Order: sequence, then structure tokens, then C-alpha cells
Amino acid sequence: MKNSLQLAVAILVMLLMAGCATTIGKDYDQTKVAQFVPHQTTLDQVTAAIGQPQERETESDGTTRLHYQYIVSKNSVGDYVPFAPVTANTSDKDTYLYFDRNGKYLRAENTQSNQ
Repeated sequence: MKNSLQLAVAILVMLLMAGCATTIGKDYDQTKVAQFVPHQTTLDQVTAAIGQPQERETESDGTTRLHYQYIVSKNSVGDYVPFAPVTANTSDKDTYLYFDRNGKYLRAENTQSNQ
């Protein structure tokens, strides 16, 4: 009986330590954004280079904004066990790309963090 209880506790601890992960969006290579040339690179070239955006918005003046986002959040043992150290396990990156009414790249806004 004692061995089976120890085994159950060991399995529970391993499961808690493994945790769960939540992912939002599709990973993309944020470094490729630096290769885009304002007023030259086209919207089609951008999507060929880094994939389809999570969100696409066209304004009334014809300009377009693409939003790329990738967030990964992993639970730690501190999420489940009182008094255990809580570690930061979230990383995210956001990229907004702006295009003129002719589909030419204008500028980008990038953010990336690890918490």
C-alpha cells in the first residue's frame, strides 16, 4: 500500500511539473520584418515571407494593417502547489505591419517579451 501511494504521489508531482501550455497564434520569424523596404515591399511579399496574419484590417482610406501575434504561456508547479516558487513562463511577440492603399509596405511596430 505504501509503495502504491508513493507511486501515485510521484506521478502527480510529475504531471504538475509538466504543466500545461496555452498557445495563441502561429509562430513567425519576427527578424524578417527588418528586410522589408518601405514603399517597395508588397503585401503579397510580406505574407509569402512570414505567413498569413492573425488579423487583417483595411481602413476606409484604403490602408491595410496586418497583425501577427504569438503567445505561449506555460504553467509552473507554483501554479498548483502553495508556497512553491512561481516562475514567469509567458513569452509573446506582436507585430503590426502597415501598408498604403496600393499594398506597399510602410512601417512596422514590433514588441517581444518574456515574463
